[in-house]
Amino acid sequence: MLTTSSKKVLNRAARVNILSGFTEVLLKRVSIQLLLGLMVLSSFSFSAPASAAPVAFAYVGSNSSNGNNVYLNFNKQFTINNDPNDTTVTANTYLRSYMSIATDGVNFVPLSNQIDVYPPGLGKAGTTQIRLYANNDMKVIQGTNTLIKIASGTLTDADGSINAEMILHVTPPVIQSAAISSNYHDVTIAFQEDVVDNTYSGGVSSLISYIYLLKNGAASNDQTALTEGDTASIESGKLVIHFATALSGVTNQIRINGGALKDSYGNVLNDNTLTPLIQGVAATGDTTSLQYINGYLSNGYQDLTLVFNKDVLNAKSDEASFRAGTQYYGASDTGYRWVPIPNDATLTFSGKTVSIHFAVKLTSQQYYFQFNPGSFKNTSGNIYNQHVGAGWFYPGQPLTLENESLSHDGRWLNLNFNANIADQTIVSGVSHLKDQITINGSSLDAQDVVVIQGYNLVVFFHDAKKSGTVEVKIAANALRDLGNNVQNKAIDQVVAYNYPDITGFFLSDTASEFVFEDNAEWRSKVRDVTIYDNNSGVVRQLNSSEYTLAAGELTINKGVFQVSNYYYITIDADGYSSKSFNGYAYTSSEIFYMTAPVVTADNGITAKANILNNVGTNGTQSVVFELMNGTTPVSIVASNLQVNTGTYTANFNVTDAATNPNYTVRVFVVNKFNNDPTNVGLNLATEVTQTEYDQKLFNNNND
Repeated sequence: MLTTSSKKVLNRAARVNILSGFTEVLLKRVSIQLLLGLMVLSSFSFSAPASAAPVAFAYVGSNSSNGNNVYLNFNKQFTINNDPNDTTVTANTYLRSYMSIATDGVNFVPLSNQIDVYPPGLGKAGTTQIRLYANNDMKVIQGTNTLIKIASGTLTDADGSINAEMILHVTPPVIQSAAISSNYHDVTIAFQEDVVDNTYSGGVSSLISYIYLLKNGAASNDQTALTEGDTASIESGKLVIHFATALSGVTNQIRINGGALKDSYGNVLNDNTLTPLIQGVAATGDTTSLQYINGYLSNGYQDLTLVFNKDVLNAKSDEASFRAGTQYYGASDTGYRWVPIPNDATLTFSGKTVSIHFAVKLTSQQYYFQFNPGSFKNTSGNIYNQHVGAGWFYPGQPLTLENESLSHDGRWLNLNFNANIADQTIVSGVSHLKDQITINGSSLDAQDVVVIQGYNLVVFFHDAKKSGTVEVKIAANALRDLGNNVQNKAIDQVVAYNYPDITGFFLSDTASEFVFEDNAEWRSKVRDVTIYDNNSGVVRQLNSSEYTLAAGELTINKGVFQVSNYYYITIDADGYSSKSFNGYAYTSSEIFYMTAPVVTADNGITAKANILNNVGTNGTQSVVFELMNGTTPVSIVASNLQVNTGTYTANFNVTDAATNPNYTVRVFVVNKFNNDPTNVGLNLATEVTQTEYDQKLFNNNND
């Protein structure tokens, strides 16, 4: 008899057509000594009785997860047909060399080196399986028609039988459409291949238990199982779901859990999947989503109230289910743990609010309440699928001003409190809060706007405040917390730090220009400009010959900054807080690097250039694209902005773009660009090749 090793030798020979005239019966019965006579006997043929024919290799489908972990299943145990004595070739390498893949269903290519291949018994593959695993977030199965080819003679079984060439369809079912019937009771889900029910056990299908409805945007933790009168079945290769109650709303989806279906090739859909949105009966009421606005404690800290943007209802089947999705933290009151709402607390839905009345007042240091997604819905059934968090609340804490700030152009004032605040001056629906606020002793202008946003009261000034400080006063009891537990005491606060923002680069090889939104009052009060060099550790006041202060611009002359040193500039103005800004000094050509523009002439001229911010900070500069027709300037596209690393694009609308080969585009990054023909700005960018750009990008960690 032939040994297993001898059979593999013959099988490998068969794969390269040396034994083209033999049947498998000859291979089983001839002794190893007859190998020397193979060439002589090759003109003979033998036949075996039908009853002796081995079971042919057959592919019976795949199991996969997310397309990157794929098990190919066969109808019997087998091994790979390699030379067991050749230790230079691993089983993975051998099997990979006789397999190829076509993710487009047509063009086969060798398996990627990112795909590990495991023969039977290795790498979690069973004795009737080949496993393929893709590394680094790559996939084996892509699209809807991935094929895998296994060359003939690659596999062998215990009888010495070898496989013919096999082309395997491995993609599991992928949803292509979900159509709803005209009466909105039946949904037909089609896949790229006909599907069959994979849930039969003992002749009984459990398909219906794998199907869930996500109604009108419901989250997965609020999905609805099919109920009495609903059915799920396979008809003509499609999944058909019948709902006893017609679907309504425009954002329904059906979830199919993994393992429910397989296709005619035996490929199992192991991943959970979801249909596209399914539109049911047109809703007659409000279809906009419910939104949570805020929450507060009231009634002496005994009631919690949640406020929504519209009438709100319990989205759960009953109150017990709602309570099961609710918890709160109350420091010492709850043993410093999260606990359910007490059973003796009363729950009330009323209009746009949800209230919980506690049997006793909440007196601990702090509280926070949390409600699970899917707890609330509006009257049209639209479910709010986000967590609702209310807090933190601090019972007994007075309402106080925490901090205050002016925007750096003096256009708004922000007052931040220690709790959500509300207007206490509303009478008959009209607010009188503006009347309770003064700025520098004067009432607010009629065009000033006062807004309350959460913890903040913001005053937007029609005319920007130019002084170094402003004094804001708010009358007592003009504000309260949302629950009206406490009101404010009179506020009298001076707010400083009203100076302009200043941007620019510290340059060693030329003058450094720093720009700001001009404030003539501040500028007229500037008394000195000082510089601090980290290297020396000493502050030095610049003399008037070293800088120029003009409308919207501070220029510090060449020679003040040394390359690579780090500097702090401080500007002192009478009646204003000191304004400081800082940065490293660079040569101007090192600020930005850019590639030559790539120009295309489809529907006009489009130019793209990669620009690298080499210093990691933002000054104010302009990116300028200039369209040239030969040596003649045609058009300029310029934008003053803070340039970060990225690709910048400009479009030119010219009608002869496709026929005029003389068009070119030049790109510049300059410190400023305006209508002054005598000052075109300082070039801040050096052009490099794409490879040089990529190296600098890598070194700067800007990727």
